[in-house]
Amino acid sequence: MPLTRRRALQAGALTLASTTLAPWTAARADRTTGISDGEILLGTHQDLSGPIVALGTFIRDGLNLAADDVNAAGGIHGRKIRLLTEDNGFDPRKAVLATQKLVEKDKVFAMIATLGSVTTQASMDIALGAGVPLLFAATPADFTYAPFHRLKFGLAVPYGEQVRAGVKYMVEQKGKKRLGILYQDDETGLQVLRATEEQLKAMNMTLAEKTSYKRGDINFSSQIARLRAANVDLVVLGTIIRETAGALQEARKIGWSVDMLGNQASMNSSVVKIGGEATEGFYATSPALPLATQEQTPALQALLKRYRDKYGKEPEDGMIFGYQAMMLFAEGARRAGPKLSVDSLVAGLEQVKNWTTVLAAVPATFGPNDRLASRSAYLLQVRGGRFVPVSAALTY
Repeated sequence: MPLTRRRALQAGALTLASTTLAPWTAARADRTTGISDGEILLGTHQDLSGPIVALGTFIRDGLNLAADDVNAAGGIHGRKIRLLTEDNGFDPRKAVLATQKLVEKDKVFAMIATLGSVTTQASMDIALGAGVPLLFAATPADFTYAPFHRLKFGLAVPYGEQVRAGVKYMVEQKGKKRLGILYQDDETGLQVLRATEEQLKAMNMTLAEKTSYKRGDINFSSQIARLRAANVDLVVLGTIIRETAGALQEARKIGWSVDMLGNQASMNSSVVKIGGEATEGFYATSPALPLATQEQTPALQALLKRYRDKYGKEPEDGMIFGYQAMMLFAEGARRAGPKLSVDSLVAGLEQVKNWTTVLAAVPATFGPNDRLASRSAYLLQVRGGRFVPVSAALTY
């Protein structure tokens, strides 16, 4: 079967990444490239122009705000953090080129919070092959921490754990019996599909219907009609921000009030802003509580004020991940001691236990053989125009 244009682009990106990897395989893990007496140079690529720009810009903002906070407090053993950001446009080929630039030309010490499953997967071997740590990719994908690689650390609770916990809850606690799924036809959505099927199999159930869409699509009329015709009582969504709002709006437009369940990729205040009243009742899992739901402690209020002062706009939930990722890097780098290298950073991160920030999220813990920060997530629901928690942290 011939490759679609999308699959051809992905295949080309992966090929480009693998061919670029060869000259770097001898890179030493104790490298100190990107570190000077006064600076630590980090790199990231975000969607700043594509379909999930509403997420990418806020992750970037959170990364930079955290770097400001670390630097204002004296840096890390006297070194200030400087972050270089490239636009991946949510395109795997652009992500490959961005990573090549950051690693080979700019010579960053580490890559941090790169956004997107397909974009990170296409480009990560360039960093790892160069001995550059791949830290806390902004995607709940298994490959961010597995198979084990000493330079690869995951912060986002994987799609699989989130989806399986959410599906289990909705079947056992809400009595759902006929599940359907709408998923993005790439690695992002396929992970949601696989996790849903695995959890249903564990409960001696099967999907009543499944349907997909191409990345970037905005019309979901045929998919929603197909799911409704199958008489499903829960739609699992393997969607991101805009597509989640679109699916919810389409269902409400045709008068279908079925429950829908998303995950961290769709638990964002932008979904509510875009989808409006159609989002009421929508469920999603996430390892962090949304900003509007978090207890407004003095420390959190001060953080949000710094954000508004710096960017001249209201913060959105995407900044949580960026802020956490940079602060977690800083924690590992502090534990590494004054002689920062890749080896000492790895050792420092492996010492992190039950770590949190002023932002409400499940604690992060690493170890010598554990590269995933956490395996639990909250279940939230849109009520009164905002996500609110409806359960304690779930695991499957």
